Amino acid sequence: MSIVTEKNGSYFVLIMQNEGKFNPDSLAAFNAALDEAEADDGVAALLITGEEKTFAQGLDLAYLGSVDFKGAMKFVDQCMFMIGRLLQFPVPVTAAINGHAFGLGAMIVLASDYKVMRDDRGYFCLPEVDLNMTLPPSMDALVKGKMSGALLRDTLLAGARLAADEAVTRGLVDESSSEADLV
Repeated sequence: MSIVTEKNGSYFVLIMQNEGKFNPDSLAAFNAALDEAEADDGVAALLITGEEKTFAQGLDLAYLGSVDFKGAMKFVDQCMFMIGRLLQFPVPVTAAINGHAFGLGAMIVLASDYKVMRDDRGYFCLPEVDLNMTLPPSMDALVKGKMSGALLRDTLLAGARLAADEAVTRGLVDESSSEADLV
């Protein structure tokens, strides 16, 4: 994944490219973009989006499969440190969910202050149950802190894929929008 940044007035826009798969290089690029936004006194809000049909696919499973368990867990901890940065970012964070938000992409959505999802494409999904993975404590705390009841059960325990209309109805995202009006 590569990251493109742009300034749109007082909005700092961070665009995740190439399916938004996180490995050490893409995580470093994402954190560098956050550093850039934080250093700019003229930034009033951060907007995070993806490209084409994907917001972010989450962890790069090919990378995770190439390291031992300890290395994989260290990387997940580094990813959750980035999520922690979003949770306490000094300006409001908006997720403009242009497509699929899976795994770590879903965590970015949950860590955002405002969430708008494209109404005709993409799903929000926590796929760990389908991958026979368990959430580490930091991810589990975020998910349980941001969702509850049937929404938590359906997404975490059943891996439900939520399209925009259902995500709005269930209170996961604030609203849905056409692709043209999303950003």
